[in-house]
Amino acid sequence: MNHTTRTAGWIVGGLAIGLLTASTQGQTPPSDAAVSRAQLETRLREACAWLAAPEREGRGPGTAGIEQAADWVARHFAAVGLDTTVVGDVPFQRFPVTLEAKLGPAGDNTAELVGPAGPDGSPTVRPLVLGTDFTPLAAGGSGPFDLPLVFAGYGITAPKEGYDDYAPLGSAGAKGAAVIVLRQEPQKDNPHSVFDGNQSSQYAALSRKVANASEHEAGGLVLTNDASDKEDALMAFERAGDGSERRTMPVLHVRRSVIEPLVTEALGRDLPALERAIDEKLEPQAAALAGWRIRGRVAIERKETDSRNVLAVLPGTEGRETVVLGAHYDHLGFGGVNSAAPGETAVHHGADDNASGTAMLVEVARILAAEGPFPRTILFVAFSGEERGLLGSAHYTANATTPLADTAAMVNLDMVGRLDGDKVVVHGTGTGTGLDPLVDRLVAAHGFEVAKEPGGFGPSDHSSFYARKIPVLHLFTGSHSDYHRPTDTADKLNYAGMVRLTRLVADIVKELATAPERPAYVEVASKMFARGGDRPYFGSIPDFGKPGKGYAITGVTKDSPAARGGLQGGDVIIRLGDSAVTGLEDFDSALRKHKGGDTIPVVVQRAGAEVTLDVTLAAPK
Repeated sequence: MNHTTRTAGWIVGGLAIGLLTASTQGQTPPSDAAVSRAQLETRLREACAWLAAPEREGRGPGTAGIEQAADWVARHFAAVGLDTTVVGDVPFQRFPVTLEAKLGPAGDNTAELVGPAGPDGSPTVRPLVLGTDFTPLAAGGSGPFDLPLVFAGYGITAPKEGYDDYAPLGSAGAKGAAVIVLRQEPQKDNPHSVFDGNQSSQYAALSRKVANASEHEAGGLVLTNDASDKEDALMAFERAGDGSERRTMPVLHVRRSVIEPLVTEALGRDLPALERAIDEKLEPQAAALAGWRIRGRVAIERKETDSRNVLAVLPGTEGRETVVLGAHYDHLGFGGVNSAAPGETAVHHGADDNASGTAMLVEVARILAAEGPFPRTILFVAFSGEERGLLGSAHYTANATTPLADTAAMVNLDMVGRLDGDKVVVHGTGTGTGLDPLVDRLVAAHGFEVAKEPGGFGPSDHSSFYARKIPVLHLFTGSHSDYHRPTDTADKLNYAGMVRLTRLVADIVKELATAPERPAYVEVASKMFARGGDRPYFGSIPDFGKPGKGYAITGVTKDSPAARGGLQGGDVIIRLGDSAVTGLEDFDSALRKHKGGDTIPVVVQRAGAEVTLDVTLAAPK
């Protein structure tokens, strides 16, 4: 038994002594309900402290801590009386998650520059040394390559700013070539630059440069340092991304000291001169490096792990209809690309996100198991992989243990531990008939004020269910400065507020499991996963659980440009306008090259064939 549990036990003991003392003094002892609330608060405090403890390692995929958390949830589901023989005879539904990418053996990671023939008729060959002259990056793919070289400036395409590094190359100039791209962006020291003055704009991001090269169908990307990097150091392997996009083109970082003489020989101007020319007039200087190629091989080893959804059932008394209550129990581990403290390797405790929802899930299960059974079955699910893109809920909805047609509604708990005053946020109130008045009535009965969002899409697991036309409710107590940081710790949670919310959630789920009529699905016009307010609105719903080349969607939002253009669930977008699309990052980058009102061709793969649809984009939302 750990120290936290032992301390909590003393709190309960202290409560019992206090009751006895009050009684002997002739005072009115607390009611059974008050004792129950105190015990509930103790259990919630214990659970969140345990789940968010440093020993859980931030509950990141592949850690011992997340395995411990999955087992903890399963034990508590069984202890409160639920049926945990949901998947065969176990409570675990397994699915693969890419855990990490790492560089393969040095002998399998090679590169050399090959130039025009010398006086003896033999080509010029300049071998590059791994770790000294170049390094492959996780953002790229593996395999052999032999590609012509093209200089593409800063690798930026920015129509709004009137600048496109790829324009001088023509429509096919980068296709199949390895593009040499400078880090940073033009006029970075000019406070009046169109690229956010002397602050880094979105175009400086390495992920945008990688996506833009991919959109232009480059065969590979060679990043090199700009003039401001006096050390000319090589980047860390995951600096441009963790490889989750699974691109096929190689992405290398090559020292400027290696690239500069090559550019000078091929173009007759050195890199500083090219950078000055770009800065002075904001005019691209891209050009092919005639006679030069880069060849070699990249070996990136991608390690996968099994993640586990944890499932348990409170069987109903009538028919097969089911209500799902879910919360994700995974978090960010020691940080990584989704951390709001980039570059900081430390335990991201994830107390509010989402130890709070996991603890509440278990306590609601305890309450309903004691008060049930109910006419409808209640399925309790602790999802994993949410922080990697709703992977666990996407896997469940694609491999449901009870038919989705029989799933009456889904209630989701995510970040429910920071109640501020009486305000609770509830998403999805318009997604099913009767949900809006149900929420109004119950939040009032429990003394809450509610902020309602009718739509059913958002960055949590309820989205996977609403995409399958299931009514949803998502409860949330608001964001805060500790979100996705190591400082999201258990001592900052509002446990008295969590007690109140636990009873509210139990009553919501009980009503959904008891009501004579299930809520009928309602399609609500809402935006989905906006990645910034400056891109035009499209209205697609990502399918995070579907791997492969392209951007897969599970559906489109009502009355959206995508819906009006004829896109539908199951489509895989492979081209948007002039841009090739190999994944979500490409799609996001390609959208930003257009504006609301533009009509663009969108090519999708549908039922084994390519279909071209015209979509008129809307203004940003």
